[in-house]
Amino acid sequence: MKKLVSIVVFTIAVVCTCFSQSKKITAPQVPCNNSADDVAGIYTNHNNTKYGPVSLKGNAAEKAAMMKNLIAIEQLEESSRKDFKLTGCAARVSFAQRDKSNYGKNVYARYGYQLGVYPYVCHVTEHVPKIVDEYRTVLRVDINPDLVNAGAALRPGTGNISFDKTATTLMWGYDFPADALLGPNYEKSRMSNSSKVSKYISESNLLAGRSNAYKSYHQDFLKLNNGTGFVENYMAGSPYDKVTENSYRRIDRHYFITKPGIPLLIPVTRKQYLQDMLEYFEIEKANFNFTVDESLKNSAANNSDFALKQKQTWQAHKAAYSQHYEAKKARVKDLLASKTEAWLTSPAIVAGNNATQDAKNRLEQTGVFYEAEDRDKNIFALYVLNPAYLNTTSGTTTKPILMEVQFRYELSKDKGFSERLITNFSKNFDMEALRKMLE
Repeated sequence: MKKLVSIVVFTIAVVCTCFSQSKKITAPQVPCNNSADDVAGIYTNHNNTKYGPVSLKGNAAEKAAMMKNLIAIEQLEESSRKDFKLTGCAARVSFAQRDKSNYGKNVYARYGYQLGVYPYVCHVTEHVPKIVDEYRTVLRVDINPDLVNAGAALRPGTGNISFDKTATTLMWGYDFPADALLGPNYEKSRMSNSSKVSKYISESNLLAGRSNAYKSYHQDFLKLNNGTGFVENYMAGSPYDKVTENSYRRIDRHYFITKPGIPLLIPVTRKQYLQDMLEYFEIEKANFNFTVDESLKNSAANNSDFALKQKQTWQAHKAAYSQHYEAKKARVKDLLASKTEAWLTSPAIVAGNNATQDAKNRLEQTGVFYEAEDRDKNIFALYVLNPAYLNTTSGTTTKPILMEVQFRYELSKDKGFSERLITNFSKNFDMEALRKMLE
């Protein structure tokens, strides 16, 4: 039997039993010789998901609205295969509900459709097809998805700071929130009144996990931001490899379905960035000192040699940080007062996290902007959610505001079923019908 090289695990919590329990399916018991790729395929809709009954949370109206949208997507996929012969695999639909998505001040339900594709393999001794337990080809349509997949890892130099080792101090790094003041009201504040810089989304944020085509980096960002075309993330192989008959490629394709004519994100200007940084400096100062004070308090009773060295380091860093804080604030105020309006209204493209984590580098980068993204320097063009995009939305929590379509597929000489599916999908799936669901 052919060996699977990786396993994809997908879990769905089962809350309600809205449909009958899933039924076990088996591949047609017909003779096969080495390959089962031409054996008739199997398709099951959401009434016979592999994972059990569909689970949706909310009141009756919310569940009905979500189910209506999910069934509409299911029917679009079925329609795209009306002239297509499914072979070599079992394709099974499931629905799921995930965490909520926060777009601006509105929170929307995040839920989605999935078509998991399980290949057949020809049993080495029985010579009949068997269905592989895990899928590697999968189509997903995520309603109201997360915009940023990489968390805070790619944020442009906020929420952490480090100091190099000196003759009297240790090298030390500090991590703290960038969205609100630490303390008893932190959780409430970060939800209701978070800092402006914490809402920034860089081009790198949006493309993380969605595209690794570095030669067309900015162009891929524009495709997602404007809802035009697709981008691809190669999980095996590379878009720049020479393809041979023995090549194997595993590719994650992504589309954003957005409202026509309205970009999802708009650039942050240099003026806006500088003004927002003045707000952030106060949060950084308070949270840095809070973090150091907590460390000092927690080690108060420890008088080992290393603990004493730590405490000496933390106290020294508090004094050093105070100087950095004053210098950064003065630098920003000077730029706001002295630069021309044309300079201030240009896009804010700043150094990335790796260039600004160190306290000295952070100070040097304050107020430094670039004309265009340069991946070699780890530079980030900054954006925020477009108010014009959000102002046209309904307040209904289950309303589709944005959709992400993901098709993960494999290309190789023995993955014919996967190549046929992505080819048919590319030609026949009605993306415009999805877009109309945003109206």
